[in-house]
Amino acid sequence: MANTKQQRKRVKIASRERMENLRYKSRIKTMFKSLTIAAEEDKERAAKIALELISLIDKAASRGVIHENNAARKKSRIAGLVELTPGNGKTPGPAKNEPKSGKSKTDKRSERHAAKIEKIKTVKKKQAAKAEAEAKAAKAKPKKEKAEAAPGDEAAEPEAEETPVEKAVAEVEEAPVKEAVAEEAAPEAEVPPKEKAPADEKPKARKAPAKKKEAE
Repeated sequence: MANTKQQRKRVKIASRERMENLRYKSRIKTMFKSLTIAAEEDKERAAKIALELISLIDKAASRGVIHENNAARKKSRIAGLVELTPGNGKTPGPAKNEPKSGKSKTDKRSERHAAKIEKIKTVKKKQAAKAEAEAKAAKAKPKKEKAEAAPGDEAAEPEAEETPVEKAVAEVEEAPVKEAVAEEAAPEAEVPPKEKAPADEKPKARKAPAKKKEAE
């Protein structure tokens, strides 16, 4: 049972090719029967059938339905049944199944594979060159930044101006700090010295509280 898409496709192709091969073989057998009958009754009709049958055999051999030796044997049988003059559809030898172009499928496949590999190599070379250029640029960038940030450089970047909202927020944050600094910087108020009692004067003695008379 086919499990993959490729296998299912191959099954369909194989069944289609099998039915086509059966059509060629069945038609060749049927025409052989009609040729044997026509060779005894009507020579002209037999000659026409023989030409059609030879063409069909050549086509079947070129498509790989039957082997070249099998095709040559069948054509020799036709020649034995019906006399055909050379050049009247009779081939001098076995049919040749030559490809249309000089290259086979294997050669074409190998050429496509080689072209694909070459394309991959060129892409990898481009990617390596790009990565190398990026690495060099990354190494040169810190040097440029250091040179720009050196002291005494007049071409320093100007500071970005603050927006009105940022200024208002900064003033609100700096207000308590300014008040604290102002309080510390203000001169201390002079405290009047306490008047000291003269040394000669002695402190008055306190009177003892009168004792309560005892109750009689």
